[in-house]
Amino acid sequence: MVVHPAGISGRSRTELAKVLAGGRRFIAPIDAAAALGVDADTAAKKLAWWATEGWVRRVQRGLYIGVPVDAANPAAWSEDALVVAAEVWAPCYFTGWTAASHWALTEQVFRTTVLKTSARVRASTVRLLDHDYLVHHVPEDALAWGLKTEWRDEVRLRFADPARTVIDILDTPVIGGGIRHGAEVLSAYLDDHDPSLLLEHGDRLRNGAVFKRLGYLVETLGIDNPALISACHERVSSGVSALDPNGPPGGRQVMRWRLRVNVGVVREGAS
Repeated sequence: MVVHPAGISGRSRTELAKVLAGGRRFIAPIDAAAALGVDADTAAKKLAWWATEGWVRRVQRGLYIGVPVDAANPAAWSEDALVVAAEVWAPCYFTGWTAASHWALTEQVFRTTVLKTSARVRASTVRLLDHDYLVHHVPEDALAWGLKTEWRDEVRLRFADPARTVIDILDTPVIGGGIRHGAEVLSAYLDDHDPSLLLEHGDRLRNGAVFKRLGYLVETLGIDNPALISACHERVSSGVSALDPNGPPGGRQVMRWRLRVNVGVVREGAS
């Protein structure tokens, strides 16, 4: 059943049309104030009222989005999760299982969108417009390499490239669904992509644990790439790191890779 938004006056329709002129999707009180020639407080009250009537939806405090007039259920309508994230956390890029899925490095489906941003992050897990997000803060220079730009409905989205996706997961396995799933992503990457880019991106990230995990996984999964294993071993840093920082405590130590192996990793289909 089609559920239309509640009616608003002709004047309100005209005002909303002015606010949304030029294809604007996201609206802050300051934008509405400029479009209508009113003060920010008045604009904020208008946006709140339109949200109550179903003509806009509140994304977060101080940010709204217009609801399409043909939305079957305005109260449940939502914008694309990536488009919302690109607006709320700009500048940002998508990584972890979100990028792995984008690059066909995994067949698993995750409902939560993973991104990294140089903007302020108040909470690492956030729900906006019925979408769930896992958000990590990174310094601004982390957005200067290993990214690919794509456009979605005239919105610029940036994804970690396939190699950066793998390296980000090895750096923080939780964003890849844990190291077991990260191993599957790595295996899929090495089937079709350049191994040397993993080393290049890993060097940029400057986290020695990445090379410990990478070398150990390539060796353990039985992937025939001695050059990659050797290059990782040359980069092994001092100290013992957990294979999966979010895994259980304990685990045997593999001193060749200076790893505490707290999670078992087996290639899919192996006996």
